[in-house]
Amino acid sequence: MEMMNGYTEPTFRVYNECKFDIGVTTTRGTQYNIRPGSFAMLTAADIEYIESVCQTTKFFGTGMLVPKDAAGNAIPLDKLNIVEAPKEERMMTDEEIMAMLKKTGKQMEAWLDGIEDPVKLHAIYDVAVKMDLPASKLKILNGKMPNKDWLDAFN
Repeated sequence: MEMMNGYTEPTFRVYNECKFDIGVTTTRGTQYNIRPGSFAMLTAADIEYIESVCQTTKFFGTGMLVPKDAAGNAIPLDKLNIVEAPKEERMMTDEEIMAMLKKTGKQMEAWLDGIEDPVKLHAIYDVAVKMDLPASKLKILNGKMPNKDWLDAFN
């Protein structure tokens, strides 16, 4: 927690834990483009506002954006009076995605059937293209994400 120039309330470093940029706008109209691994200084009110206006993917509740203190420790959202998303809605790590893609075709297909969020599907695609998956699994992935070019991704 730090005090920044012009702010009367404490600010927090909000880190982007994703592989892509995330753009946010605060209540004061300030816009930030937070790059992967970088951070923006936001107040608790900014964090609460950003989380409340996100319609499809809750950036903070899913762990895409994480507020941290000056020592780099994550600050639980309940300390900022923000309700956290249930555990099953949180973003999966690359290792967790890889483990799911290594399961049998039927198990993988059942897992994919429950995923509709385009951000999560993109994360799965990013991991899948790095793996040597059999054609049967690529067919399942193509059925779920037909807009991705699975053949070119492996050439």
